Amino acid sequence: MPLDLPSLLSQSSCDRPLSAIRGLLPLESRPGLISLLAGKPNPSGFPFDSITLRLKPTVEGSKDAQGNPVQITIDGSDLERVLQYGSTNGDVMLQRELTKLISRVHHRTRDNGEPDGVFALAIGSGSQDLLYKTISILFNPQDTVLVESPVYPGFLPELETHRVKAVGISTDEQGLSSQALRDTLKSWNSSDATKELRFPKAIYTVPTGANPAGTTASTERKREILAIAREYGLLVLEDDPYYFLTFENMSEDALKQERALSYFALEREDADKWGYGYVLRFESFSKILSAGMRVGFMMGPPTLVNAVVALTASSNLHASGPAQAMAGELMQYWGTDGFLRHTHNVARMYKERRDMFGRQLDTILGRGEDGKQAPIATYVTPVAGMFYWIKLHLPPTDGAPEGDSYRVISEKALEFGVLAMPGGAFFVDKRKTPYVRTSFSLIEPQDAHEALLRLRRAVESAWKDAGYNEIPAMNT
Repeated sequence: MPLDLPSLLSQSSCDRPLSAIRGLLPLESRPGLISLLAGKPNPSGFPFDSITLRLKPTVEGSKDAQGNPVQITIDGSDLERVLQYGSTNGDVMLQRELTKLISRVHHRTRDNGEPDGVFALAIGSGSQDLLYKTISILFNPQDTVLVESPVYPGFLPELETHRVKAVGISTDEQGLSSQALRDTLKSWNSSDATKELRFPKAIYTVPTGANPAGTTASTERKREILAIAREYGLLVLEDDPYYFLTFENMSEDALKQERALSYFALEREDADKWGYGYVLRFESFSKILSAGMRVGFMMGPPTLVNAVVALTASSNLHASGPAQAMAGELMQYWGTDGFLRHTHNVARMYKERRDMFGRQLDTILGRGEDGKQAPIATYVTPVAGMFYWIKLHLPPTDGAPEGDSYRVISEKALEFGVLAMPGGAFFVDKRKTPYVRTSFSLIEPQDAHEALLRLRRAVESAWKDAGYNEIPAMNT
């Protein structure tokens, strides 16, 4: 049966009045209408005549048929539009190009009803902006949300601000565990850990190249999770900024790469029984175009997306118009095929960095080049994203039988001149853990080698301070 979407909205979202001005702005496009409505600045006061984009020589479509550099210019009425106050849910050009991309990649088509289901699309100042607002429109104080464990830490502070209870669900090599999810929900009213909590509204997951664990869920795993969400009436918050940084099934032809289907795409399966609206999906241009542009987008049931748009209307009005224009003009120039070729090239670059970092890990923290070195860490090679989630072999401490990476990183590693993210920050309960998150997105080979050497020295020093002359063998 369909999810009761209005019941998911928070009280603050239900109480939020519509913007008096923004609710009338669409009427300005009516032919023959003379508007005295909005306090828009006169464009003659804007100092910009054009914005010109010039692509790097190595980028998809950077040269024309004659080999000349391509420049994309935004001027005239298009520039005037994006320099002015714009639509709250996003610029019309970027909306149009994203609609094409979603249809191609996620097999969902807007506004045609069956079989895809009507969905709404909104553009924000990065997906983090949209996530932040989603928390506000969904959750009341003391509501509950399920999160994968470990979890992206940027999702947690706003939960705490809204006094929302987060319950961690354990993960495996494919991320969120369907069995752990089912076990948690089945025993919700009897388990000491959850029986005093409200039944959860939603599940939050980063299914591709997860931050921090680097795990990626297969299509079949997502089917399992979505089936459980439908059975228990839960919304899936699918945060997928690394979706296009997938290293699996790569070939010379970017258009033939097969990625795992998104939760949003999988909603089409069994839709005759369950309907649509169980998935709210978030994507970002930060990893594939520019982090500083701050352009992300969300798609999902209109009831929820429109609630986020209403919050935007009373907060920051809309995402940056020029940044949206840059993304929209580039996507229009490339077309969907060109966009996919570009993201394929970016993913290939990250794959090379992953392989480089993995070789250094094997040599320095693993079994060494000859395979005879005693390892002091274990890790799984990620198939997407930009992170290795490393379990260090550390001396036991009070309350941490496998060691505490926070102490080692904040004290020993810093002393030796290397920094990584201690694993405790990625758990709801801030537990002591031997894990650390390392990123291979920026580091060069020589620095990776030196950084891991310093990390090894920090681990060895921790064992020495704990009274061990030799590091005990690691259970692998």
